[in-house]
Amino acid sequence: MRTILNRTLILLAVTGLIFAPPVLTGSAEIERARSVTDHVQKARHYERAARLLPWRNDLWGLAGEAIYASGNLSDSIPYLEKAKDTESLSGFGWDILGHSYWQAGEHEAALDSWESGLETHPQYFEFYSRLGMAYREKGDFNAERSAIENWLAHEAGSGRTSDYLGTSSAAFHYRFGQLLSISDPDRALEEFLLAASLDPEFDPAVETMRTTLNLASLATDESSKLVIVGRGLGLVGEWPLALEAFRQAVAADGENAEAWAWMGEAEQQLGRDGRAELDTALSLERTNPVVRSLRGVYWMRQDRGNQALAEFLLAAEYDPDNPAWQISIGDAYAQRGDLQAALRAYSRATEMDPTDATLRLLLAAFSTRYNMQVEDVGLPAARMAVELSGDDPLALDMLGWTQALLGRYDQSQLALEHALEIDPDFALAHLHLGMVAMQLDDWSAAHNSLLQARDLDMGGPVGEQAQLLLNQYFP
Repeated sequence: MRTILNRTLILLAVTGLIFAPPVLTGSAEIERARSVTDHVQKARHYERAARLLPWRNDLWGLAGEAIYASGNLSDSIPYLEKAKDTESLSGFGWDILGHSYWQAGEHEAALDSWESGLETHPQYFEFYSRLGMAYREKGDFNAERSAIENWLAHEAGSGRTSDYLGTSSAAFHYRFGQLLSISDPDRALEEFLLAASLDPEFDPAVETMRTTLNLASLATDESSKLVIVGRGLGLVGEWPLALEAFRQAVAADGENAEAWAWMGEAEQQLGRDGRAELDTALSLERTNPVVRSLRGVYWMRQDRGNQALAEFLLAAEYDPDNPAWQISIGDAYAQRGDLQAALRAYSRATEMDPTDATLRLLLAAFSTRYNMQVEDVGLPAARMAVELSGDDPLALDMLGWTQALLGRYDQSQLALEHALEIDPDFALAHLHLGMVAMQLDDWSAAHNSLLQARDLDMGGPVGEQAQLLLNQYFP
C-alpha cells in the first residue's frame, strides 16, 4: 500500500513538473497582455496564453478583439473564428467578427455572424443595427424593418455607435417610416413626423413623404397607391425601396402600365437597363403620357435625342395641357443641338401656366446655361420667379446669377445675400456670391464664400466647383 502511495506521489510530482511551467507561463502572458497598451502586442500575449492554456477558450476572442482594436480587421478574423469554434465568443466578439467580414467584402459571412451572435447573445442589441444594414443591402426590406423596430425598442438614442444609420434616433425613425410606407402608411406618417421633430434636417424629405402618403390615400386601387408611394420614395432618393413598391404595384395589377414604366425608371436609377419594363408598359397603354415621357427619359440617357423627342412630343399630344412635357421637349431639342427650338419649348411652358414659379425658374436656368437671350428672356424669367415664389432662395439665387452674367455685380450681390439671409446653408448661393466677389476684387469675401460653399456641399458638385476655384485662385 505504501509503495502504491509513493508511486502516486511521484507521478503527481512529475506531472506537476511537466505542467506547472506552461500554466505559470500562460498566466504571465495574460498579465502582460493586460498591462500593455499596444494592441498588437496585447494580441500576441493573449495568443501565447491561449496556446499554453488550451482550456481557456476565451483567450482567442481577446486576442481577436485586440487585433481588431489595432485596425487590422481582416487579421482579427482567424482569432475570432477560433473563439467561435470553441463557443466562447462574446457578444462584442460576434459583432466585430461580422464587421471584419463586412469590411472585407464578405457580406454573407458578416450576416451569418451577426445572426448567430444574436442567437447566442440576445441582449446585445447592437446586432439589430448591424443586421438592418445587411438586410438593406440584400434588399430584404421586411427583415430590415423588423431589425429597425427592435433597435428602436432597445437602443436608439442610447449613444451607441451604428455603422448603419449613425446614432441619431431621427435617422432610425425616418428609415422606419420609409420601410412602413408601402405596408402601413398611417404608421409611416407618425414615424416621419417624429423624425422631423427630432431633427429639422429631415423636414424637406418628410414633407415630400407626407404629401406622397396623403396623395396615395386618395387612390382608388392598391396598384395606383403603390405607384404613388414608389414615386415619393424616388423623390427622396430611396430607389431600391421605390423599386419594391413598383414591383408590388405590378403584382397587384399586371395591367397597370404606369407601374411597369416606373419600374423601368427605378431599374435605371439603380444602374440597370429597364428597357424591358418600359416596353411592357408601352404594350399595355401606348397613349399614356407618363409611359411616353419615361421612355423619353430612357432615350435621353442613351444620348438618342431623336427617339427622346418623339416620345416627349407624343406625351404632349396625349396630354396637351401639361407644361411639363414642353420642358422635356426643350431638353430633347437641346440634346440635339437645336437651342432655338428648345428655347421656344421652354417659353411655351411658361405661357401655358404663367403663375408657375418653377417653370419661370427653369426658363431662366436654360437661358443662363446656354447663354441664350439672357437679357431679354433669362432675366425677366428670373425676376418673375422671385415674384411668384415669394422670395424663394432658389429663385433669388437664379436672379443673382443671371445679373452676374450680365455684369451687374452689385445687383447680383444683393440678390444672393438676400437668398442667404433666408437660407444661410444654401451652398450654391455661397458659390455664386464668391464668384461675384472675385469680379468685384473682394478676394477676402470671395475666399470665405467659396470655403462655405465647399464645406456645405462636401463631395457634391457645388463643393467640387468651389474647391476647384479655391485651388486655382487661393493655392
